[in-house]
Amino acid sequence: MKVFDDLTHYNKYLNLSNPMHPLMDSRICKQAIPNFPTQSTEIQVNLFKVAFKKNFSGDIRYGSGKYKTENGLMLFSEPGQVVSWDTLTFWDGYAFVFHPDLIKKNPIASQISRYKYFSYEIDDALFLTAEEEETITWLFTRIHMELLDKQADANVDVILSLLNVVLTYAETYYERQFRDHQAPARTIISKIKQLLKEHYNNLSEPVCGVPTVSALASKLNLSPNYLTDLVRQETGKNTITLIHDYVIEQAEILLTQTDMNVQDVAYQLGFDNAPYFSRLFKKSKGKSPLETRNQGKV
Repeated sequence: MKVFDDLTHYNKYLNLSNPMHPLMDSRICKQAIPNFPTQSTEIQVNLFKVAFKKNFSGDIRYGSGKYKTENGLMLFSEPGQVVSWDTLTFWDGYAFVFHPDLIKKNPIASQISRYKYFSYEIDDALFLTAEEEETITWLFTRIHMELLDKQADANVDVILSLLNVVLTYAETYYERQFRDHQAPARTIISKIKQLLKEHYNNLSEPVCGVPTVSALASKLNLSPNYLTDLVRQETGKNTITLIHDYVIEQAEILLTQTDMNVQDVAYQLGFDNAPYFSRLFKKSKGKSPLETRNQGKV
C-alpha cells in the first residue's frame, strides 16, 4: 500500500501540480477531479483534509441509507486514513489539504483533536442547509484566494483563523444535523436493540463475547464515533451504556429465573471477567448480582 506523508507526492499521485504552499494546498474540485486516476487501490494519506462539496448529482450515502441533497456537504479526514476508489464522482466545491506540521505550534492543533468528526467515516457526511452552504462557500473562497494570490508567502495565521471558523461552524452544524435526524436516530436505536436481541436470542447457551460499539457500528454502516454521537443526542447516553443496559437486563432475568450462579451468568452473557460483570451490574442496579439472585429466590 502506498503511503503519502507530504503534499508534493500526494499531488503527484493525483496528477495535480505542486502544492501552492509546502504545508497546505487548496483545490477547486471541478478543476482537480478530472486529473485524478480513474481508479486507485488503497492508499494511506497522512494529511488532514477538509472537503466542501456541492452540486452533487445522484444519491449520497448517509449511514446505511441513500439520500438526495440540493445543498452542499462537508467531509473531514485525519492523518492515517486509508482510501481507495473504483470510479470517480464529480462535484463542485473546494478541498483544503494540509500537513500536521502546519498546525503544530498553533492552538488549533488541540482543538482539532477534540473534533470527533475527523474520525467519522465517509458515509457520515455533514449535510448543509442553504444558509450554511453560503457561509462555508465564502470561507473556503477566502482560504483559496489567499493561497492562490500569495502561494508559499500566504499568511498562515490568516488561513488558520479562517480554518478555525470553518471547523467551529462544522461542530455547530453537526449538532444541528443530529437534532434534524432525530427520527433516523430513533430508528438506529431500534436497530441497535434488534442487533442486541439477535446476539442474545438464545440464553440457554453462552454467547461469543459482549457486543462492542465497533461491531454494532459496522453492521449499521456508521463509524463508532458518529454512532455514539447520534445515540447521545437522542438518549443522553453513549452507545456502550446502551449495550450494557441491555445486557444487565438479560443478566437480571437469568439471576432471578434460573439456578445459574453469578459466574455462570457472566460467562453466559459473553463476559470473560466475572468480577468486572459484577461491578458493572452493581453500578447499574445498585446491588450485586448475588443479592439480586438471592432476592429472586425468596
